[in-house]
Amino acid sequence: MCFACMYATVGIGIMKVSIGIVGLPNVGKSTLFKLLTGRKVHIANYPFATVDPNVGVVPVPDERLKKLVDLLKVENITPAVVEFYDIAGLVKGANKGEGLGNQFLSHIRNVAVIVEVVRCFRDDSVAHIESGIDPIRDMDIVDLELRLKDEESAEKENLLSKKPKIILLNGSDQDVLKDVKEHIRSINTPFIVADLAKVDGVEQLIKEAFQRLNLINFFTINPTEVRAWPIKRGTKAPQAAGVIHSDFERSFIKAEAIHWKELMNAGGWSQARKTGKIRLEGKEYIVEDGDVLFIRHG
Repeated sequence: MCFACMYATVGIGIMKVSIGIVGLPNVGKSTLFKLLTGRKVHIANYPFATVDPNVGVVPVPDERLKKLVDLLKVENITPAVVEFYDIAGLVKGANKGEGLGNQFLSHIRNVAVIVEVVRCFRDDSVAHIESGIDPIRDMDIVDLELRLKDEESAEKENLLSKKPKIILLNGSDQDVLKDVKEHIRSINTPFIVADLAKVDGVEQLIKEAFQRLNLINFFTINPTEVRAWPIKRGTKAPQAAGVIHSDFERSFIKAEAIHWKELMNAGGWSQARKTGKIRLEGKEYIVEDGDVLFIRHG
């Protein structure tokens, strides 16, 4: 299966579902990227071991796909995917070009959502670019640099500090102090506690990132494949059809639709059709998460 060839289509335009992994140097960004993608990357105990961003395509876990495959007795699963970018570490003064600041900020501008890795683990063998472990200080550094860069930008529709964000607290539950969690809750940002040294919390992160982009999955089936297609929540049927193929949006007639749970209960597509469970939906139908669609087009 060639994940690298698969990109998500959102709404009526095509975009890659791209997620940037950011944070100070030596907080675990490249370790997270390696866990997500299975790719070998250069991980070193010094700042700026990553210069150009590493890019990897990662399938979005969706338990419904396996259930549909088992029901329909087909061979192949094609999940939705997201792109993760491992971006060079940020330091104080990045907005003025300190460290690899200008490269960092240009790379982050191109992603749709930010995963900010914050170091909570304590390990004297891993250098910290600031003085000691202080997650709240580190988060404030990143937020300030993004805001300062935004003040210089004429492209107010592409503000770095307004991008959807998830915070990953890298450490064990014992490493993450109560005041850190309370601080993140006060700024209304989703967070995950993940001990990357123990490969913990990675699948949850992928799902959370997908949700932060307000994406849902609908499914298509054929005799050999069940496939997930990501779309923005609230997308109408013709635009969802355009995700499958651009011609389908232009020539859309109707969509045969059934929720995946109803399909499971019916025992299959033909059984659902015989019992009248498959609906015929028109151009104003808003596709729901978990819909199974067959597109009628001219």
